[in-house]
Amino acid sequence: MTSQSLTPRQKVDLPALQSPGTFDSSQWLKYFEENRKVRPALRLPNEIVLEEAVQAPLIRSLQRFQIGETGEGHHLRKYAKKYGDPNYAKCVDLFIKEEQSHAQVLSQVILSMNGSLLTWHWTDLAFIALRRVLHLKTELLIILIAEVIGKCFYKYLADNVAYKPLEEVFSLIVLDEIMHLKFHTEFLSEKLNGYPWLVKHFVHYIWCLIFYTACFAFVADHKKALSALGVTSGDFIATCSKTFHVKATRALGL
Repeated sequence: MTSQSLTPRQKVDLPALQSPGTFDSSQWLKYFEENRKVRPALRLPNEIVLEEAVQAPLIRSLQRFQIGETGEGHHLRKYAKKYGDPNYAKCVDLFIKEEQSHAQVLSQVILSMNGSLLTWHWTDLAFIALRRVLHLKTELLIILIAEVIGKCFYKYLADNVAYKPLEEVFSLIVLDEIMHLKFHTEFLSEKLNGYPWLVKHFVHYIWCLIFYTACFAFVADHKKALSALGVTSGDFIATCSKTFHVKATRALGL
């Protein structure tokens, strides 16, 4: 790895905002394909040295994110193919590849900070187990929770880590995560649009329970990293909660 700057990200045409219950897989496929073409080559210094009070807890947190982004997505790919829309299946494949690219970048960051990579972590196993409970919609409900927490954490990293190469890396990941949230929300909005009002509110209630359980578990596990970034547990939960409820109510049409 060399100490070169990140290549500036080129403009990608974003899918037009869809009305509730509308999902255009062809537009999303166009976005994912274009985003892959213009993705900058990430080059980090061979060695990254931050303040010890920041570096040690940051390594610990990034190790957990890295293992979570590494999966092959076999289960999600299988369900996406069963859905019957070839464009959507291709979108899911490209979404997974973007997540894997995040894992690759995070591994570079961790190794540059003289950290090691994990082979497993209980939080990753817990999310995998929850995602596989029922079918595609259930898996996406859980993925959306992970994406919300990830997006919020990466945004705090981009804003609060006083090191330009890392700021750029985390900012690029945030841009991807924002679009991943939009992608999954619009798909769920179409799939859940016809559900009865009572069922939607029941799903929302259960979804919220899982979200807050995951959020509090995350805060407990990453408390040192949040503290090093100057972020309180309450502020982090409030930020995640705001994003989650916007996406959940849109996905359910509430």
